[in-house]
Order: sequence, then C-alpha cells, then structure tokens
Amino acid sequence: MAVSAYMDLTAMNAALKELYSGQVINNMVYADNPLFAMLPKFTEFGGKYYPQPIITGNNQGISATFSTAQTNQSAAQLQSFLLTRVSQYSIATIDNQTMLASKTDKMAFLEGAKLVIDSALRSATNQIASGIFRSGTGSIGQIGSISTGVITLSSALDVVQFEVNMVLQANATDGGTPRAALGYVIAVNRSAGTVTVASSGLGGSAATPSGWTANDYLLIQGDVNLKPKGLAAWLPTTAPTGGDNFFGVDRSVDSVRLAGVRYDGSAQSIEEAMIDATALVAREGGKVGKGITNFASYSALEKALGAKVQYVNAKGPADISFRGIAVNGANSVVDIFPDRNSQAARMYMLQMDTWRLMSLGDAPQILKYGDGLEMLRVSNADAGELRVGAYYQLACAAPGWNAVVSLSA
Repeated sequence: MAVSAYMDLTAMNAALKELYSGQVINNMVYADNPLFAMLPKFTEFGGKYYPQPIITGNNQGISATFSTAQTNQSAAQLQSFLLTRVSQYSIATIDNQTMLASKTDKMAFLEGAKLVIDSALRSATNQIASGIFRSGTGSIGQIGSISTGVITLSSALDVVQFEVNMVLQANATDGGTPRAALGYVIAVNRSAGTVTVASSGLGGSAATPSGWTANDYLLIQGDVNLKPKGLAAWLPTTAPTGGDNFFGVDRSVDSVRLAGVRYDGSAQSIEEAMIDATALVAREGGKVGKGITNFASYSALEKALGAKVQYVNAKGPADISFRGIAVNGANSVVDIFPDRNSQAARMYMLQMDTWRLMSLGDAPQILKYGDGLEMLRVSNADAGELRVGAYYQLACAAPGWNAVVSLSA
C-alpha cells in the first residue's frame, strides 16, 4: 500500500463527503495523559539553562562541646541541577486543493486544515506525555523476539508507544548507537503486543531490518538521547554510582535525596508495597499525594481492594477528569491514577508540588516564527506546512520526597 507524506486528496478521500448526512469521525488516537495534565507547568524556561538548587545537608558545626563544634564546622551542602531543554517536533503538510475541498461541513466530515493541526498537536502531546516517564535515551520499547518483521515486545504494555507509519531505529544498548537499518511500522496488534515493520520503506512488506535482534531497544528515528529526563531518570530503580553526571550533579553522594527513594515491593501486594514506600518517603520529610502506574497494575490494585476501594476524581485541562483510587499512605492519602505511558510493574509515588514541566512557551505549541502564520507555504508545492514544537524539560525540586516502587505486576 502506497503511503502519502502529505495529506493530499488521496489520503483525505475517506473523509470527503459524497452527500452530507451529519456523520462524525471519531479520533481513535490516544488522548488522555493524566500525569502530563496534572503536572504544574512553567512556560518561561529561557536562557542557556535553569539552575534547580537542592539543599542536601545542613551545617555540621555541632557538638555538646563549644570548642569541638567550632572546630568541626562545615558548610551546608547544596547541589544544583543545571537543567537544559530538549526539543520535540511534529510536522504535517496539506495541499491547498484539499484545504478548499474540505472547508465546510457540506464538503467534508472534517475540515482539512483543522485535521492537520489537531493531529500534529496530539502527536506532539503524546510524545511529551510518553517522554516524561522515561529516561531520556529515546527508547520506547524492547524487542522480545522478531520474525519476518513481526516484533513481539518484551512488555506488551509498550505497544501504546507505537503507531503505523512510524520510522524506527534499534540499538543493542539503551541509549547506544542505533543500527544502520531502519524499520517502517506497517501494522500494530494492540491486543497481542506486536509491531510489524518493513525494511524497504513505508507501505512495504513485512521484513526484519538488517541486524535487528532480540533484546534490541526501539526508538523513533532521530530521538536517541534527545528526549527529556523523565521519571525513570529522576527516580532510577538502581541507585546512581560514583561518576554519575545528572545535569552536572553526581547523585551517588546522597542517592536518596538526589535520586529519590527506591523500593522493591515485588514480593508484596501492591497496597503493602505502596504503604511501605510512602513510609520511606515520610521518613525523608516528604508527603506523597499522587501515585502513577500502568493500567495492569492499577487494575490489580482495584481488584485487591475489593469492597474497600474508594474512588477519586482529578481535574485536568479543559474540564477533562481522571478517575483514580484513594489509598492511605504512611502520612497522607495517596490518589492512584493509571497512565498508559507508565512502565510495567512500576509505580511512581509523587509529591506533586516538587515537580514542574519546564518549557519555553507552551508545550506543545504551533511554531509561528514571529509572523503569526499557523501554516507556512511550501516553496515548491501548492501546499501548506504546519510546524508544532516544544522546548522543554522535566524538573524536580526534591527528588528525595518521591519514590519509585517495583511491583509484582
């Protein structure tokens, strides 16, 4: 099947009306992104970098003996993460004839320009929402096995990260140099957790790209090590070791205060693991208010609570509401929400006022380059190009007041 790079009349044909009948077209692409919606936003992230200072130790000139206290003085310990921005782009083109042919309700189910704009914005939003959970390497899944281009993902939950017509790269190590061959997504089986790729180009036949093998990490072409440092980077499941360099800070000197609480609850029930993790955060002075996990773990928690389950609702932008479960923690009530972007068998326990999504302008935004135009004329075609972008980074003011919990499911 031929694949069009532009939204032309051929690609738009299914939405062009033969006769107006009041039908509507539903956008089936993922829309709800709870963590992205609930994160506090800061949209003035200008300059070369943003310093995020953290006090990790107080003055230690202390003793019951004055002279000893005076002799043993040491300054308060401060660290400063020097945050830098990453970029995200989503670009789409529509030809002028299609824009005119789909301009009114009587002509088409969808107004062509609006379709292009909404689709590009949603693609960018979904990429940002995915990135804030991950480590920054660009990896969105891992090959469990591959045969004639059919990839069975190591974690079936990661299938939500893939879309038909994505162009993928693979590498042997997370964040390593990608293999030369590209994979072009031609099918996604969301029930089976499989992604089918061609090696010859978009619309090609299923085939395994040269060198791709089990355990390879998958990423969108051009993303390697250019994504935001998300929760998996701020709250790693393994404590940082000597020589760590995270925004200029060696977090190994105080791996909890600088890289969060880690708790292995894989041998416990989800509720027990959550409670024990919040106790560790409470010991450090934090107060967890939100828990974010994947839908499988959320469902397991809901079933385990049975008649004890208590539901809560959280408001997102544009009156979008997210339903969650309230669970008593060590020193707070924790509202647990499912997010499709969260990794398998993992829960992030967050004190939300310590987090901000930092961006230069809105993330995402339509790039207008000072002229106010949403569509740019394509110089060598009768078409308009839309550019959506974001310049952003995830920031945490107190990693030690947050936790990552490894779960049994």
